[in-house]
Amino acid sequence: MKSGLGFLVAALGSAVLFAGSAAAAPLSLTFETSSGWLADGLNYNGYAPQTRHRNGVETVYDCAAGATKAANGCGLEFYNAADGIAQGYTSVDWGNPLVAGQYSGLDIASYDGVLEADAGWVDTGMITHRNRMVRSGSVTLAELNLFTVFDIVSPFVAQASSAFGISFTETVNNPYGYCDADIQFSDVPCDDYFNISGIPLPIEFTFEGRKYVIEFRLWGDADSGFLIEDNLLRTAENSDNDLFVQARLVSVPEPATIAVLGMGLLMLSLRRQKV
Repeated sequence: MKSGLGFLVAALGSAVLFAGSAAAAPLSLTFETSSGWLADGLNYNGYAPQTRHRNGVETVYDCAAGATKAANGCGLEFYNAADGIAQGYTSVDWGNPLVAGQYSGLDIASYDGVLEADAGWVDTGMITHRNRMVRSGSVTLAELNLFTVFDIVSPFVAQASSAFGISFTETVNNPYGYCDADIQFSDVPCDDYFNISGIPLPIEFTFEGRKYVIEFRLWGDADSGFLIEDNLLRTAENSDNDLFVQARLVSVPEPATIAVLGMGLLMLSLRRQKV
């Protein structure tokens, strides 16, 4: 009888889980985003807009005076104002290009879309690094802040914003291919790299009595020109490289459901031991 009871409880536990899943329709969120590179000189987590000479001597510059090279002191060229972000821009250039007009720089594109509960990752934005060769002595990007606003527009209205720091290392363009083996992965020497600080924190909320979490991550692979290893992002030389900001909506199981399922699994285990 005890063996039969253990099997019955396990079955009931699974039935409760499936019944609970069937009773509530999966949540669907419509979102809008806006992102921009900050040219205001503000600090974030120890990061401030800086530039670094190729000889390795680092000097701190202040971008607060304006967005153009002529008006600011940081040697960066900001342009294309980001929607709704004070002193935020969707593009920034730096350095003296080896090929006229082909500037190294960063672009940020913001996406609108839909998140379905427990349905996987969705692109919310794309960072493009225009990795171009610069002339010796160029002032290049060292550190920068990216500010992002994430709006939920349906089935309710909510907004979250965050900033994270990006530090960048411009490597020597070595025609002989003598590059850092830990960084190089493309066929064109020498690849550059970024370090990221402060990926957007998860957004937790309750809707119609159910708890949810929106999680964020950065994603890239060799085909997109970016490789991600922990907080190190390697980027292919002399090409346009795309890095994706992604989000997913995850439903949090209710404690009662977890408890019933756990009891069922425990009884099933006891049944197997007694058979």
